[in-house]
Amino acid sequence: MAEDTKDDGPDYAEENALRNASESLHNYDPAADTFTAVFGAPVPAATIYDEEREILVRVEPQSHAVVGFTIPNFKAWYAKNYPDGGEWELDLPPTWPIGADEPPAE
Repeated sequence: MAEDTKDDGPDYAEENALRNASESLHNYDPAADTFTAVFGAPVPAATIYDEEREILVRVEPQSHAVVGFTIPNFKAWYAKNYPDGGEWELDLPPTWPIGADEPPAE
């Protein structure tokens, strides 16, 4: 069993990040034209509208961890943000403030 020491113990942050990446689920609903991604196991979360990215960000209220996002009107969002087509990616910070006056952590 690995020791839980700071110097040579397991890196839980890295382990959790890898687990969340491997456990992320995404879905496009063509009837609603909505793309949704969930990181890790589903948890209760607040939904916050990100005006800059024009998406809905799901945030766990206690830790402020970003646990997913939804892109409504995905086809229009994609056409606006990726006019040349191709693959897309969304760079979100690991945590998000719940208060309206705080910018997201980078």
